[in-house]
Amino acid sequence: MIAPLRDNDELLLTAYCDGELDPVASSEFERRMESDGSLKARYSRLMSLRQAVRSLPLAEVPSDLQARIQARLNVEALRAETERPNTERPSNVTVLRRRSWSFQALAASAVFGAVISGSVLKTIDRFGQEDTIASEVVAGHIRGLLAPQPFDIASSDRHTVKPWFTSRLPESPQVPDLATQGFALLGGRVDVIDNRPVATIVYKHAAHTVSLTTLRPGQTVPEQTIAGYNVRSWSDGNFTYVAVCDLPSADLAVFEREFAAAAPAPEIRQ
Repeated sequence: MIAPLRDNDELLLTAYCDGELDPVASSEFERRMESDGSLKARYSRLMSLRQAVRSLPLAEVPSDLQARIQARLNVEALRAETERPNTERPSNVTVLRRRSWSFQALAASAVFGAVISGSVLKTIDRFGQEDTIASEVVAGHIRGLLAPQPFDIASSDRHTVKPWFTSRLPESPQVPDLATQGFALLGGRVDVIDNRPVATIVYKHAAHTVSLTTLRPGQTVPEQTIAGYNVRSWSDGNFTYVAVCDLPSADLAVFEREFAAAAPAPEIRQ
């Protein structure tokens, strides 16, 4: 688990990654990272996430979008003018002169906003048509990585994590202890997938965080890679499990095997 950073360290880290520190400050920050494992780990994770986001394709904006926006703005402007009383209505020349620049600026802003919004929506939703569930699970994993800690309850004791889920969800999964198999239990959190609250168990394998989200049985989530994170799914009679991590697929297969072979945690209600 990466320890939370001080607010000033977060600001310095962001400025360093963006290239906003001067050479002296950059050198000082690099020396700090060499001696501060938590700070260096946070830097590595942030750069990995940035690279994953940058690797996603941008949305394609139609070539005639700007012209269509300009035409719609012209129509709306003329409609607004015709609805004003004659005594308040300026001449057509005055209207065109007054609004020409604002129309162009607004159209440019609209185009820019469409490009940015389209890119963001493409990043979030480009897998939605193929597999919305997988996209939502990966989004929950990424949100966990970006948060100060990837869990709502921190505990390596399954007898603590399991009751925590039981007290908050209609159905709670088994929470096996896989530390001896190389996957240490960190805790758990509640994610919202397909408009339903679900349990996500969080494990650690070396420097990698594994999110295991539990869905209703019978759901199909194909094995795939989304935004640089591998997705692996399997089912039993109680749940469909979806594991997300930047580990290689072979390691996630080992995780699946060890989790499936572990004895279920007993049902404990608080």
